[in-house]
This record gives sequence, C-alpha cells and structure tokens, in this order.
Amino acid sequence: MEPKGRQESKGQNCFRCGKELPPGSLTYIAQIRIFAGFDGVLLEPEEGVEQQLKRLLKQVEQSDPEELEKEVYQEFHLILCKSCRDRLVGEIEHPWGRPGRFIH
Repeated sequence: MEPKGRQESKGQNCFRCGKELPPGSLTYIAQIRIFAGFDGVLLEPEEGVEQQLKRLLKQVEQSDPEELEKEVYQEFHLILCKSCRDRLVGEIEHPWGRPGRFIH
C-alpha cells in the first residue's frame, strides 16, 4: 500500500511505436500546429465576387462547425520515446532524402 498522499503515477506510451514509457523515463513532446496558409494572392472568381460569397456562405451554413475549424487550425501534442523522436527529426530534416524547407 502506498503511503498516504502519495499515489502511484501511471506511465505513458509512445505515440508512434506504442512503447511503454514508465514514470521518470526519458520522453519527448512534439507540439504540432497545422493551420491554413495564405500567400497574399486573391484570384478573381469566374462567377464574380457576389456569387462566390453567396456560394461560400451556403457551404459554411451546411457544414459542421468542428470540421470547418479543423480545416483552418489543429493542434497536436505527441509523447515520443527517444528512438521515435530521433526518427521524426530525421524525417523532418531530410524528407525523402532531400533537404526540407522550413518556414521560420
């Protein structure tokens, strides 16, 4: 039985490989934010601005608000073991064997 006031903490599992990560072990947290980008270019719609706005408003009204939000922004927090952390960093730094492009 644990002393009063002290509870046994549960371990966690690596998001990628599922390896058990007991309390006190080395873990890594990956924070991922995915959001819609804008390159500053607005294209003139063929049907005209008024028609496009009406069409878009109708689409928004018929859509699930949670799904619309996910199209604009999502955030994830992943717990990783050392091996999966190293692999993730390697894949980001060298995707498919060629240099990646980072936006800072």
